[in-house]
Amino acid sequence: MKYIGVMSGTSVDGLDAVLIEDSPSFPVPVKVLGHHYQPWPEKIRTQILALADGTPMAAQNITALSQAVSEEHAFAVIQLLQSTHTTPNEIAAIGMHGQTVWHQPPTGSHLGYTWQLGSPSWVANRTGIQTVGDFRLADMALGGQGAPLVPYAHRLLFQNPDNPIGILNIGGISNITLLDPDVAVPPVATDLGPGNMLIDSLCRLYTKGAQSMDRDGLYAKHGVVIKPLLTSLLSDPFFHQPFPKSTGREYFGSKFLSRFDGLNQYDAIATATMLTVHSIVQGISQIGAPSTIYVAGGGAKNPFMMQQLQEFMRPIRVTTTEELGIPVDQVEAVAFALLSKACLLKMPANVPTATGSSHATILGVLAVPGSIFPAH
Repeated sequence: MKYIGVMSGTSVDGLDAVLIEDSPSFPVPVKVLGHHYQPWPEKIRTQILALADGTPMAAQNITALSQAVSEEHAFAVIQLLQSTHTTPNEIAAIGMHGQTVWHQPPTGSHLGYTWQLGSPSWVANRTGIQTVGDFRLADMALGGQGAPLVPYAHRLLFQNPDNPIGILNIGGISNITLLDPDVAVPPVATDLGPGNMLIDSLCRLYTKGAQSMDRDGLYAKHGVVIKPLLTSLLSDPFFHQPFPKSTGREYFGSKFLSRFDGLNQYDAIATATMLTVHSIVQGISQIGAPSTIYVAGGGAKNPFMMQQLQEFMRPIRVTTTEELGIPVDQVEAVAFALLSKACLLKMPANVPTATGSSHATILGVLAVPGSIFPAH
């Protein structure tokens, strides 16, 4: 069977859509048949970031934004189908994460809540393919963090029968899944802190929007890490919370970014980069010692960050998921394709040891189409 996964993370750079097929091939149990990347139109991206940053927005405008996000998802799916010469009736389901604009973990006796823009019903009826979305709330209703949800897929895709390994995603937020070689041992997973979020925001700030990322880590490489600031940042309470934990732009957004005020662009980005590196190293040291860490997400494309991770993680080997057969920019979209399959099969797909929920549950809400109206 074929499935599609669509993912846009906290970096809010664009949509990754992948087409997968069940496969007995090694090293992963799926075959990626195609990938389509679709950057967010600047107007939509600006509105998403404003809403996620707490900017007041009229209900009418929020509704219009959610509709636009839904339409972009549908269009990304249609482009993927066309590029792979695939028809809608060949696809069992689409798994869409939606675009997170707020994520509040549980605190004390209060359950958490989360909000992703984008409607599975809209996408289903614009593509003609049943669509699963709204993955996080079921876990949160059971007291969980609602994140990370990818350990279910990481286990299916990457578990090594000989060695403990880590799957590290460095997107807007960084998160880790530790997989024991014994299948009876559940994965351990958690968010670790900011990944590329602060770095990207600083790049846009200092270049007045001309650059949205530190390509190849060049700014960081030529900057000086401001050690007193780095020490202060690492003392933030989030980094000392017990696992599991989750976070997002609502925590590491504009208020946190203001702590870099007064620095030149090189030193600010160098310090933000090392905050990502040290928070990852610190977090992993508290939960396990894998033999190898496989990195995915935008951070895997930053050679300076990868070099620093390897330097501080020794003797653990640091490489990318390319070695395991899945490109770094496709891992999370593949995960949501697999989560859509789990929903169709009515299989629990959260991992309570990763999210802190009281028990395992089926994730997602299924929307079934009536007819096809081509998007755009």
